[in-house]
Amino acid sequence: MNSNQLTGKLANPKLTLFAFHLCNNLAKGDQQTVDNADHLWHQCVALGNLLQTNPKLDALPQHLANKKSQNSQPSDYLELYESDGDIILPFTTLSQPDKVPLEGAIYPVQLHDTYALDLTLLAADTLEINQLKNLNFQGCLLPDNIQASLGQTLVLFAKPVDFSGNHQELAVACVEALFQDVQSLLKPYLIGEGKLLGSPIFEFDNAHENPRLNCHILLWLNTDENTSELEDKGDYYRPLLNLLCCRSKIIYTYYQAQRCNEEARKLYSQLEDKVKEFSNLKSEPKERLKQLEDWLIKLPQIGFEYARHLRDIELHLTTIETNADNYGYWHKQLVSHSLKERDNLDFIQDFFDGSCQRFQKQIKVNMSYLTAGRQLFQQMIETIRIIVELDGQKQQAKFELAERKSDSELQNTIQSVGAGIGAGIGVAGIIASSYPLITQVPIAPFSTSLPPHPFVLSLLFSLLFGAGFGFGTWRLTRKIKPKDRDDSNQIIGRIPGG
Repeated sequence: MNSNQLTGKLANPKLTLFAFHLCNNLAKGDQQTVDNADHLWHQCVALGNLLQTNPKLDALPQHLANKKSQNSQPSDYLELYESDGDIILPFTTLSQPDKVPLEGAIYPVQLHDTYALDLTLLAADTLEINQLKNLNFQGCLLPDNIQASLGQTLVLFAKPVDFSGNHQELAVACVEALFQDVQSLLKPYLIGEGKLLGSPIFEFDNAHENPRLNCHILLWLNTDENTSELEDKGDYYRPLLNLLCCRSKIIYTYYQAQRCNEEARKLYSQLEDKVKEFSNLKSEPKERLKQLEDWLIKLPQIGFEYARHLRDIELHLTTIETNADNYGYWHKQLVSHSLKERDNLDFIQDFFDGSCQRFQKQIKVNMSYLTAGRQLFQQMIETIRIIVELDGQKQQAKFELAERKSDSELQNTIQSVGAGIGAGIGVAGIIASSYPLITQVPIAPFSTSLPPHPFVLSLLFSLLFGAGFGFGTWRLTRKIKPKDRDDSNQIIGRIPGG
């Protein structure tokens, strides 16, 4: 049903933006705000400039920062604005393009670790259906403009004037009118309906998984004579605000869990590649050892990131379970303030029974796969360590064998040199002792008829003795070497897998 095909008027339409932004997280502690925690307050300033509010909203972020510094402790419900006894910042604006005067109000609160913004625009007049675009000028209140980290919900409350048609068709036409100037965002569609405070309420959603692009709208038609009074009394307000906050947190947390799952699967694929490479390791021992040592540096880092993602998914599951319980609690509180036997809030319960349960089940399935992957990481790393240790022992054994061989050759050299030195000393001694022979017995010219000179005989016998001693030393060292080889083989044989 196109809004241009359905004519009708709405009295005092009021569009409220409920936006939720994380201000604290587990990593930084309850006392530390996250980066860009004041994003919503700066968005109010931007909206004020676009809508030309009076007064301007430029001082709002600093005012709220001062208020927050006075109340640093987390609170289940902390009103952040206070000025001259007022907890709401009112303003007026002249909307475009129809110059429809609007009244506005900002009501910021903190719900434990979350900043919640209630920004309301009210047309104090009767508008045609297609004039609802003035409440959402250029799509200024839609998610892709607000960019609240946890998401948002728009609630349109309006009284049909002289309308006797189908309320569901009217609700669809109103939502389409809000999107007249919007092209980029996926438009929401009807997903549920019920009754609140005696009047019909319709739920729309575009089912976008990214909370910053998820467009959730409640279209509440004031058709009962008691609805205006009960809505103005506001007993329903706090349960509805907390319930919508829990809903946004659940969707946001599931989105984060899915992102963690995707990143963990990418890391797991790297492990699978290593498993395939493992069957084709390099055959040369030194190259294989270098390859595996490189893996031992990279795989633990990948495994650590993998385990961190798995831990985050477990935390996300706990967060969803906690907020699902809180969602159920606030649903009961909202029911307690509704009109018994007239209201119907089953569509709120449908989210708890449907999406919440599906999210938890899917995360548990993902965790079961990823947990098995973590075990594979650990086994792979342990196996590589064992192989590296064995290869290292083999390399060490070869090194020790070469070292022992080198020591043996050095020892033989020393022994031979020692023998030579000993022989040299002996020759020198002989020469010294034979010197008197040279002086006492003159050396005659060589002749075969004469006996050898005593000095020559002494030198000859000394050389023969030295040669015999050196030969004996060499034979002795040669007999020791085979034993060394046997000992070396025994060393290698003691290495597992050698």
